[in-house]
Amino acid sequence: MTTDLEAKIEFKHVCDTLEGIAKAHEVKKKEQILQTFIDECRNIGDKLKVEYPESDVSLYPILRLILPNLERQRGPHNLKQASLANLYAHVYGFARNSDSYKKLANYRECTPGDVVGNDFADRAYYVLDKKLPRRGTGFTIARINAFLDAISERNVTMQQKVETFRVLFRQITGFEMKWLTRIVLKDLRLGIGTQRILHIYHPDANDKFLVTNDLREICNQLYDPKIKLKCGIRLFSHFKPMLLERCNIENIGKLFRDNDLYYVQTKYDGERSQLHMKDGTFKYFTRRGYDITNNSGYGKTGSSGFLTAVFTRCLNPTCHSFILDGELMAWHKEKRIFGTKGMNLDVKHLSASSRHQPCFVAFDVILHNNVLLVDTPYKERLKLLNDIFTEEEGSLIVCRSTLISNREELIETFNTCLRNNEEGLVVKKYNMKYKPNIRDGSGCYKIKAEYSDNLVQDIDLIILGGYYGEGKYTGIIKSFMMGVAVPANNEGENPSQFLSIVSVSTGIKDETLRHLQTKLTPYWIKEHPENIIGPKGNQPDVWIHPEHSIILTIRATEMVRSNDYPTGYSLRFPRVVNVRTDKPWYSPCTTVELLSLIKDGGMIQKLTKREATLYDIDQVPVSKLQKTRQSRSKSREHDMYNKRVVPLTRLLDRKEICVINGTDELPKEQIEEILQQHSAKIVQNPMNTTFCVIVGNNRTIRGKEVINSQKYDVVTLDWFKRVTNQSDWASLDSFLPWELLCSRDSTRHKVAENYDEYYDNFFVDADEESLKRSLGKMTILELADNQFTSEQEKEMDKELFESTSPYSLFRDIIGFFANRSCSAKFKFRFMSGTVKDNIDDSVTHAFVEDTSETSTIVRNVNAHEQTSIKIVKCKWIEECFQNGRICEITDYLIDY
Repeated sequence: MTTDLEAKIEFKHVCDTLEGIAKAHEVKKKEQILQTFIDECRNIGDKLKVEYPESDVSLYPILRLILPNLERQRGPHNLKQASLANLYAHVYGFARNSDSYKKLANYRECTPGDVVGNDFADRAYYVLDKKLPRRGTGFTIARINAFLDAISERNVTMQQKVETFRVLFRQITGFEMKWLTRIVLKDLRLGIGTQRILHIYHPDANDKFLVTNDLREICNQLYDPKIKLKCGIRLFSHFKPMLLERCNIENIGKLFRDNDLYYVQTKYDGERSQLHMKDGTFKYFTRRGYDITNNSGYGKTGSSGFLTAVFTRCLNPTCHSFILDGELMAWHKEKRIFGTKGMNLDVKHLSASSRHQPCFVAFDVILHNNVLLVDTPYKERLKLLNDIFTEEEGSLIVCRSTLISNREELIETFNTCLRNNEEGLVVKKYNMKYKPNIRDGSGCYKIKAEYSDNLVQDIDLIILGGYYGEGKYTGIIKSFMMGVAVPANNEGENPSQFLSIVSVSTGIKDETLRHLQTKLTPYWIKEHPENIIGPKGNQPDVWIHPEHSIILTIRATEMVRSNDYPTGYSLRFPRVVNVRTDKPWYSPCTTVELLSLIKDGGMIQKLTKREATLYDIDQVPVSKLQKTRQSRSKSREHDMYNKRVVPLTRLLDRKEICVINGTDELPKEQIEEILQQHSAKIVQNPMNTTFCVIVGNNRTIRGKEVINSQKYDVVTLDWFKRVTNQSDWASLDSFLPWELLCSRDSTRHKVAENYDEYYDNFFVDADEESLKRSLGKMTILELADNQFTSEQEKEMDKELFESTSPYSLFRDIIGFFANRSCSAKFKFRFMSGTVKDNIDDSVTHAFVEDTSETSTIVRNVNAHEQTSIKIVKCKWIEECFQNGRICEITDYLIDY
């Protein structure tokens, strides 16, 4: 008898829970339903463990159904809506012209009087419910997981899948079928995010997920919600790798402002991977956490796979464990060159009979002989890396690293990369630490030609068809089939035939998408126009006659050979960079112009126009005529950024402001729009005439550059929020010292005339808020060279005060106050609480003076998906302060 937890819980119980979550309108109610279900499962598991100590009571089999998008243990189902429609039709023998098949296949289309929306699972339930059993057979979670394993086996055919579904549909109800369909599609539409679900499972689950993608490991290590585990990098456990910050060639001079040294490496076009080894046992993970150890070409031990055999014989005998970060590449056995993803190679599934063999290119070591190296400078890690194994061409190599110290060396290396048709460069600061899942501020950059406007060939293509989106884009044309024109036979005539070349959705902002929807919706048709040749597969859901269409400017990394498109070529990594409303429909790129971009007979054609020069970085001297043209161009640019918003006030009357970036909560576009409402003039690059520069994220390259230049008044979002929310605009000061990231000399002198180094105003009496700010500044200045960690502060508290001292009551609490002038805020900070001006991932408590402030807080909490934040009345702080101890918080909590 099976005694594991997954065999004791019926699938219908899971479906009932998911249905309840989906139908609940309030997030709090959704969380309660899920929490109740997980608690029930844990209780059943605890009882099983007492009765059967050897039983498996992990909640992983359950959580992998609730979070199917995090599934890493089984392969892909390879079943989307269209293929599921065909599969369900085969199971029940629906003809292609039958109403039932049409309802399934055309699920996105809502006809008048249709009682079902455009969700495929709902449509399948509507069509198939009466054909399925009225009562279930007690199908368990174990049997559902076995079914999902069966349809995701690597070599399973579609006919085998049909038979597997046919057997299943004799045993489950229509209600269960609906939720199984959503699980297969990996879109449960619960209205509650992954972060919330993981937090409900365990408070530390999200922290663990920042490092690892392994849902099984999260479930196994964090089974008991009362036990906290420190999340970290471990052998044989996948973690999210360190990421690269994008850098334009125009910005490379900024990397050397502080005379830093960098290692330059080739950016390989393969599969980012991790290799773990301990005592001769190996494990391979892809970037997304898929374990490919048992795939052909790899292997757990030296006797079970090609690449592991190479590692085993090339390994330094003194090395008994490691974790390597690198790239899996496909090496052509005869040509002795690397293949790329553009050749439709899947390096994860190369076999012994393939023309290519796997090759591991190592560029970092994270663990060596059981010592974790994340805090070891990169130059030291590189030394270790070069000593771990002996290289073997085409199988196992260390990425070549060249140490450089100036932009000239970097440009020369970059141009060599272009001449060799390589993907790009990776630039790493010589002393950088390894930071899993971190991009901005990591000290690691990627440089590609397509990041720069002047180095690549953009292509103007015409929209020929559209594909419906999923999720929030359901029912909306989200991606477009793009094409080129066949030149007309007679000069002066418009082209009459168009060929598809690629589909694109990247680069289209929601605002642009809405504009395109408004423009194109009247002209979408279901019939395939005779003068358009589409791709062999993946035909668009709707078509459009070219004379009713719009041209988009497309940028891509390269052009690749493709038998799927009539031109014989397609574009790799395409994205929209412009909507050409100024260009008529008959003037897109032609087949002749497209084929002129082909430089040789290779599979891949890079779309670079030229090599980079120092002029791309430096300001090039221009003639008077060119200056006039640039001035007109800038004027048009200013008009473009300032023409659409109707001013509401003259607060910032024609003040020239440049917004470098914003935040997730307050994006750049929204900041610019609000500034324009107050009559500001928006520019995209700061100049001498610029009033100020706004930087929301000072960790990006451009943000750092504008601050380090010391040429402008650079302010934080605090200045923006203050001036745009100020009721008494007539009394506005230009800048307050704590709002400045850097400033011009004139501004610095003006600030110094009114404030001391602690932000204390010489002429205005201090109040609670200003006093707190000054004390905080004093603390920062005095401790600048001797920062204390949170743990050190706690130890100091124990030495200076009793453990119950009121001076450290709130040491572990990070609070956000809805009312910044709340008197309890000072007492909170006085008792060692940490105050945040905005809600972010670190905030633990949000304090309100009355319930009228709750709705705003809830919106912020929901926007950041911080389900652990407690909303508390400020009276609780007063109570704790008066009693000199932490009081019971329950009576002061506000439910949301």
